[in-house]
Amino acid sequence: MTVYCKGQPGELPEILDFINMVFSMHRVPHNFRTLLPKLYGADRQTEWCHYLAKEDGKISAVVCVLPIALEHGGHTITCATVGSVSVHPYSRGKGYMKKLMVMAAEDMERQGITLSILDGRRHRYQYYGYEPGGHYLEYRFNEDNFRHCAARYPDIPLTLRLVAAEDTERIREMSRMYSELPVHTVRSVQDFFDICTSWGSNLYAVELEETVNPAGSPVLQKNPETASTSDPQKSAQPAAPAAGYICGTKDHVYELVLSDETLLFSTLKAWSALHGCESFTLAVPSYDTERIRGVSGFYERFSVREEDNYRIINYSDAIRFFLSIKSETEPLTNGRLALKIGGRPTFAIAVSSGVITIEPCCDTPDLCLNDVEAVDLLFSPASFYGRDPSSPLFSVNWFPLPLSVSHLDKC
Repeated sequence: MTVYCKGQPGELPEILDFINMVFSMHRVPHNFRTLLPKLYGADRQTEWCHYLAKEDGKISAVVCVLPIALEHGGHTITCATVGSVSVHPYSRGKGYMKKLMVMAAEDMERQGITLSILDGRRHRYQYYGYEPGGHYLEYRFNEDNFRHCAARYPDIPLTLRLVAAEDTERIREMSRMYSELPVHTVRSVQDFFDICTSWGSNLYAVELEETVNPAGSPVLQKNPETASTSDPQKSAQPAAPAAGYICGTKDHVYELVLSDETLLFSTLKAWSALHGCESFTLAVPSYDTERIRGVSGFYERFSVREEDNYRIINYSDAIRFFLSIKSETEPLTNGRLALKIGGRPTFAIAVSSGVITIEPCCDTPDLCLNDVEAVDLLFSPASFYGRDPSSPLFSVNWFPLPLSVSHLDKC
């Protein structure tokens, strides 16, 4: 007998064992307890966000749906990040995943979720209304960039100090800095460290130094062990005020928050020296124009990277939210478009002298789209390059919208 249900208190160890087993059979060995501590850490009670298919009482399939909230200008939208999608190898072909995805979608509708994010193969998840969308800029750096460009940027001595879960005051300070970003995910102080150390990332404080070595270069820690505060003498010293934080893996910087963008070159140079890596990348949302200007002189290469698969549930809220973000980086052209998407009522988007309105209307739609087409045309950078000049979208600069969610917030 197969039962479909939500996870119950006390079931997380069984859920964790199941997804570890399935993913380890598919790819390299997985340990989700360390990979996603925000969901599967030892003290977590996140059974409630898992949908389960059970055969005779044993888990045969899992889908995790973790809600997060994005905030900008005092407005928030709720998103659902979907992950841990897994079916037991002996239970494939029985329709378990389809049933769980339908259950999750129905709950998202009831809960007022604006959009859903899911990593995975494009056409596998198109059946559920998902399509690749969102984008960010990815900048690649190598040690040559910092050597050849050093004379053009201020040499600011700083240290990247590894942050541990016990560094509660430092974590609180970083959480506050993150929450002051114009666009950010709503993160509690209690969850901040686990989020920043998800997906194999480490979290480092950016600390300004008062002394430099004889060569005049920053005093840098050479590895995570020496960068930590495990030395009793170092622990006894008061920590320097953080000038920001940086987190990621050796090869990828996922988040970099600085109190002053003039620290950008020195911080990335420090990251390169700390890890001794041949090259690494930095993810930058397309709306972060100050950061884009800051890296323009010393990166090696950059690319526009499409994000994950998205399913938009409430188009009015999603368009209003991300169009508002875009309006802060470039003037929006005046115009009006009536859209009908799927079986939803027609609605009109209008911009007049920077004022954005989105409301239901009875007009004949300028465009009729299904969900997959709508994500592609409104939220994906891919559609921009092949846009039909006769399309109503060609007359405005509103699209693609700057949809972007930090990798660290996804599951």
